Amino acid sequence: MSIITGLQAEAFSDFAEDFEDGVLIVPGEQVSDGQGGYVSGQPTPHACKALVMDYDVYRRPQGVPASDRLILVLGGSLPAGVIPAGGHKITAPDPAKGLALSTFDVIAKTGDPAAALYELQGR
Repeated sequence: MSIITGLQAEAFSDFAEDFEDGVLIVPGEQVSDGQGGYVSGQPTPHACKALVMDYDVYRRPQGVPASDRLILVLGGSLPAGVIPAGGHKITAPDPAKGLALSTFDVIAKTGDPAAALYELQGR
């Protein structure tokens, strides 16, 4: 185990109970359609721990629409090798809708080098 793995596991054990159950949906691999083109394969869902919130007015990155949401995902809740990225989708309870499940398109991702916490821009 490396220091980075240790931080990811420690963050997960410390904060998992504060996050809600969510699902990261990774698009399927592009496969040949047999006619010179490509189609997407089946998407793969991965259970995770996520927290949906609004951007702080003072921390909203320039160019991010006011309707976009900040989604935090604990890296330790995802299977090894699965990293959220633009083009993925995430389904998680949305406090703005009374914790009803909402699905967001992942527009952008930032995170720390230890992959303990990913910040996703959801739309």
